[in-house]
Amino acid sequence: MSAPRPVALTLEGSDLVIAWNDGHRKRYAPQRLRGLCPCAGCNEARRHADPPLPLDATLPDIPQTIAYRSVSPVGNYAYKIGFSDGHDTGIFTLENLYRWGDDA
Repeated sequence: MSAPRPVALTLEGSDLVIAWNDGHRKRYAPQRLRGLCPCAGCNEARRHADPPLPLDATLPDIPQTIAYRSVSPVGNYAYKIGFSDGHDTGIFTLENLYRWGDDA
């Protein structure tokens, strides 16, 4: 079977909800995705934390008031997500989004 693909993206309250073609619906709080941002800058912050954090660890100190500002497809493999703190350099692959989502 091929990897799950998104069929619909919606905002429910402050959370992003993605419906996947395998029937799952997954919810993403903005604080969680901002903390998991895979961009080079966030990965450097993980490396320089004391103690260093694994690359898939959530960054600390993400404000609870963070919100989504934009979600744009990148090809057919990822989404670029912009946040209210101005951060918008993370490319979130579909594989990671599927794995990181909480069942909605």
